[in-house]
Amino acid sequence: MEIYGKVHYVDKKERLFSIIVKGTLQYFHLTNKNMKDFKSYLFKMPYVCFEASEDYVIHSNIKCQEVDYFIKISQSSRRGITVYYDLHNIQDEVKNLINQRHKRLFLDLEFSLLSPYAYSVSEIIQYGMVLEDEDGKVLYQGSSFIRPVYSNYINRQTMNFLSIDNSVFDDACSYIEFYQLLERLIKEYDPKIIAWGRNDCLNIEKSFKLNHLKPLDVRSRYMNLMHVIKNYYNYKQEMGLFNTYQEMTNKDMEKQSHDALEDAIVERDIFHMFKEEINK
Repeated sequence: MEIYGKVHYVDKKERLFSIIVKGTLQYFHLTNKNMKDFKSYLFKMPYVCFEASEDYVIHSNIKCQEVDYFIKISQSSRRGITVYYDLHNIQDEVKNLINQRHKRLFLDLEFSLLSPYAYSVSEIIQYGMVLEDEDGKVLYQGSSFIRPVYSNYINRQTMNFLSIDNSVFDDACSYIEFYQLLERLIKEYDPKIIAWGRNDCLNIEKSFKLNHLKPLDVRSRYMNLMHVIKNYYNYKQEMGLFNTYQEMTNKDMEKQSHDALEDAIVERDIFHMFKEEINK
């Protein structure tokens, strides 16, 4: 249910605030994240519009409702209205971002897992890429395992997680071949690089240092698709790639195989379904 009113009281410790709704003082409870994100605004005693659960719960002996998400937070003064937060503006910004005409490189990387028993480093050991033009036509699609620099660090935990054995590295490319491919695609097509989560960006930047190579321009063109969708729908928690795909398609998928190309293809499918949905 949608609630609107002026903040009357805020209890930071208990994550509670109250507003007067139709002449009655009512209390609302915030998650840790919502209190962290919005407390600086709430203490200004602004007007708030938010979605709350219809059921009542008890927190610190106070009957209250849980806040699902804020829609708008604003403050009135003689100078006019100051808007601190507006979900609709955020959704418009996301829509503009998604609709920009870029070539897009959907990227997924698999990494070696760190051993808890010995010194090790996490390396990129598989890539999957799908490059498309501004209209969604596939220009390149490819995948390969990558021979790690520290081959002794491909531990049993990594093998089990990816369901592989050492034989997959017999025909694997070297890291420099992967680097040169990514470098060529960036220079030739100037794409937006789209991945699920931020780990791919962080780890690929670490890989440049590990292999003593000049960093490629990844961060400035990187889009965390999970974060974009999470912001648009104001989800509370991070979403898994395959769970998101199943929710958007209403299809049950087989267990995720942690194959980089398969994941890159699913990322591309999610991007286009999301783009279609927000443009309706």
